[in-house]
This record gives sequence, structure tokens and C-alpha cells, in this order.
Amino acid sequence: MSSSTSGIAVKPVADLIEELGRLPGIGPKTASRLAFSILRGPREDAVALAEAILTVKERVFFCSRCFNITETEPCAICSDSARDPIICVVEEPLDVLALDRTGQFKGRYHVL
Repeated sequence: MSSSTSGIAVKPVADLIEELGRLPGIGPKTASRLAFSILRGPREDAVALAEAILTVKERVFFCSRCFNITETEPCAICSDSARDPIICVVEEPLDVLALDRTGQFKGRYHVL
């Protein structure tokens, strides 16, 4: 138990706060708010969140061609023969999502 959760007497809550706090951009205050939101919410919401996390870890991986996230090999973008052969190099899979949503770029991507 870290010093940020040492005042929490209920170990499962302290453990949840600690695990949430390990996520990028989530500090101790936000982790605490999220944990207590999960605790106060319906059990079904907590189960859905847990299942979504497990599903991502079990079914989503990185495309061997472009390194974007995918459930298929190769990914849908790499498999799309209608796409232009131009490659846009991006830093993160989130960048692929943002650019592709605009509909302005019709090529392929490479995630660093």
C-alpha cells in the first residue's frame, strides 16, 4: 500500500486506488475519485468495466504491418486495397483514430 492510500482502512478500496493511480495521467486524487465512483455505482457497471478491460487485453493487439491496434491480422486499414499507398507516420494509435475520423487522409499509417 503506497503512502497515498495508507489512510484507507479497507484494503480492496486502497488496492483499487493504487492500481488506478498506475495509469498514465491518473494522480492520487483522480484515482480516489474513480475508485469511489466505482464503489458507489451499480455492480453491473463495475462488472462491465472489468469485462471491457479483460476483453481489450485478450482480443486487441498491434498489427504486425503498421502497429495500429486491431482484432484482426492484418488490421482493417492494412487490408483495405482501396487505400492510397501513401504512408502517414504517427506516434500513437490514438493519432490514427483522430486522423482517420477526419476522412481527409485516404492512405495507410505507420505507428512508431
